[in-house]
Formats: sequence, C-alpha cells, structure tokens
Amino acid sequence: MNELKIKIVSTRVGYSNSILLVNGSNSVIIDTGVKGNINRFKLLLKQYRLNPSDIKLIILTHTHYDHTGNLKALADLTGAKVLVHKNEFENLKNGFTAIPVGQGKFSSIISKVGRTIYPRFASPKPFIADFVNEDEFDLNEFQIDGKVISTPGHTNGSQSVLLNRTLISGDTFVNMRNGDIFPPFANEPKILLETWQNIFNLGIENIYPGHGKMFKIEKAVAEYEKWKKKSENGSNYWQ
Repeated sequence: MNELKIKIVSTRVGYSNSILLVNGSNSVIIDTGVKGNINRFKLLLKQYRLNPSDIKLIILTHTHYDHTGNLKALADLTGAKVLVHKNEFENLKNGFTAIPVGQGKFSSIISKVGRTIYPRFASPKPFIADFVNEDEFDLNEFQIDGKVISTPGHTNGSQSVLLNRTLISGDTFVNMRNGDIFPPFANEPKILLETWQNIFNLGIENIYPGHGKMFKIEKAVAEYEKWKKKSENGSNYWQ
C-alpha cells in the first residue's frame, strides 16, 4: 500500500482518540470519541478540506461510550456507513455494553462499583450498524489498501485497522501518561496477550492507540514480556 496517499490524523475527542483517514472523497473516521464533541469533527474536516459527505465509513473499534459518543451525530452529518464487529453488533443495537473488568487495583474497584451501581455506564446509545465484520473487512471498496481485523481481549468484539505496517488499535493498546500500554480494563486479558502476539507477527511498526499518542511497536513488546511472565506465574494481573 502507498501510505503517502492516505494521511492518518489522530485527534483527542474528550479523553479518547478518534482517527481520520484523509483520502479525499473516500475518507474514513475510526471511533467517535466522547459525546458532545461534534463540532470538533466539523473543525477537523474543515482543517483537511473535506466535506462531510467525503466521509464514507465510520469504523468502531468497540462499542464503549467513549468511542461511540458522537456516532449518531457524525453519521447524520456525513451520511457515512457504520462498521462494527459482529460480537458487538447487538451491544450497539441495544445500547448496552458491560463495564469491562479492571486489570489493576484501582481499575478493579471502579469496575466492580460501576457494575453494581451503574451497569450501563460504558454503554453506547442504541444504533444499528450498516456493516458487520466477522473476522476481516477489506477496505478496498473505499479505495484504501487496508483491512479491519479482529483483535479481541479488551472486549470480545474489539477490532483494529491495519494499514501496511501501521495499526489503529482502539483499546487493544493504550499509551497512558504513566507509560502503561496494557489497557487498565480488559474482559479477557489472556486472550488480549494472544492478540498482541498475533499482531507482533504482522510486522507492525507504528500503533495509534485508543488513548494517548502514537508509539513504536517495540514499546508494546517490552510490556508484553512483563504481562506474559505474570500470566505464566499464575499471578493476578494487578499484583
């Protein structure tokens, strides 16, 4: 793929990232950030000289509220089709996604309290997606040499966008201010480690995470070794 033709723009929307793939009249948005920020997208499109109708596809890496907050407003503005993984199609349709499991002492407390007091906290607004990815979704229809791949672990229906040696990962990876790459919340941490291993085998060089700045794959490899050792030792992930 000639990545020079497609500009990857990461922008913070609330406290999560949205990615704009600038590709003329076949541009794509990946994740829609925290609700109430539709004007952020209007300014972004203007900055890159795109009309709303130039956005042909909105890809959701998963259905947590901080990645789906502006979905309806953005779909209404652009007329774009929406893609979600098959394992989260019903979550989006019904407007309910369970709060993920915490992978640290603090995040575990937040998760347990949230599931008891406000179980819908992580949920999106109900929305029926146009496209469902079962495993891989080819983006050639949108004049992009890339694909959407399943990357479970953070949630069962997490997915990422693969563009040559670049991965746009949603919360399969994060890049927190404290240096953590492993997400603080993950429903299936062992499966997430398997997903990481599969990603390493793809020859990825750059990762655009769901939270934080882009980073090189080597940073994730070091983090993987640490968490893999904990898993092999039978330790709880947060100990």
